[in-house]
Amino acid sequence: MRHPDTITEAPAPETSRRALLRGLGLASVGAAALAAGCSKGEAVAAPTPAAAAPAVDKSMAIMGANESPFGPSKKAIAAMIEKASLTARYADGEGEELKAQIAAMEGVTPEQVFLANGSTPILAAFGEIISMKGKGQLVTSEATYEGVPRSVKEYGAELITTPLTADYAIDLDAMAAKISKKTTATYVCNPNNPTGNMVDPVKLRVFAIEAAKTAPCFIDEAYLHLCDDYNANVMTSLVREGHNVVIGRTFSKIYGMAGQRLGYGIAQPELAKQMAMATRMGGVNHAGIIAAMASLSDAEFVPMMQPKFKAGREKLFAVAKGLGRKIAANPQASFVFFEVGMPNTVFAEKMAAEGVRVVGRAWPGYENWTRICVGDDWEMERCEAALKKVLAV
Repeated sequence: MRHPDTITEAPAPETSRRALLRGLGLASVGAAALAAGCSKGEAVAAPTPAAAAPAVDKSMAIMGANESPFGPSKKAIAAMIEKASLTARYADGEGEELKAQIAAMEGVTPEQVFLANGSTPILAAFGEIISMKGKGQLVTSEATYEGVPRSVKEYGAELITTPLTADYAIDLDAMAAKISKKTTATYVCNPNNPTGNMVDPVKLRVFAIEAAKTAPCFIDEAYLHLCDDYNANVMTSLVREGHNVVIGRTFSKIYGMAGQRLGYGIAQPELAKQMAMATRMGGVNHAGIIAAMASLSDAEFVPMMQPKFKAGREKLFAVAKGLGRKIAANPQASFVFFEVGMPNTVFAEKMAAEGVRVVGRAWPGYENWTRICVGDDWEMERCEAALKKVLAV
């Protein structure tokens, strides 16, 4: 099953970022050292040339998949190359190492951490579990990430969504009012996808504690490292305090590993064990685990990435605002969400004609809105020019 953010109306040409990821595995580790003490007449082999950098495909700017245009940590790349030969083996041992690393970082026990090949399997498995064979009920917001809601609907359970606030944010009060004895889970994506904004951390904490008294509260923090104040908004403490809260994370966003598929969750031990059994399905991506451990050990990487994403989303916000568009205020992820004055499919076709691919679907109630993510410099420039042309008043 394809990741929702890569689904488009037409077949997608290969992107520069995917070509880059393929090329990373082919990089040379350098020339062989000269043998010491060789005679003057002895022939010396020429150094092995480094592999050429893969060509950048600029046929289409990819502005809809929420990938990182900046790539993964150099330490992650080096670790994947070094350990590439070990991918013949299952990564059970390495997975336990990563869980211990995450547990130490988050202040929980390894038994409270579970891994998956990206966060999508985590969301889908959670949806299946709380659906209770069609008898369950999920309370969440409209215009939010589809992973859990879609899974709940597929398993025949009831889905209750509440409207966004006047400034296009998740309305926690409205969600709280919908929780009943029938509710088997609540879901909050923070920062929210597609709107990009956040809920007040004090209100989220109060909501999660109360909601968790009825059923598990899933807080999806896929984009949390991109926000302006991570420490004020992170909710892992709720798990440490013993509340029935699940935290979801991914290495696909700020860590630049969308193609490696590695995600993790944090929950109370029994639920974490249940989620682990549902998501592992025989094992987790070896190279992804290796890259994740290296990424978490690279203390300089996240602080280096944060201002890049912030500058990109602020530029996109300014462009949309300058075109007089309604827009979700204060975006804190890697994208902006704004009104385009035409059906999403029509807008996507017009942008594709200008060499820019935007998200190829709409959210119910927001069919005339789009979500555009931060891209590489050339992608940002092309996107800005296309927006000014397509949305010209």
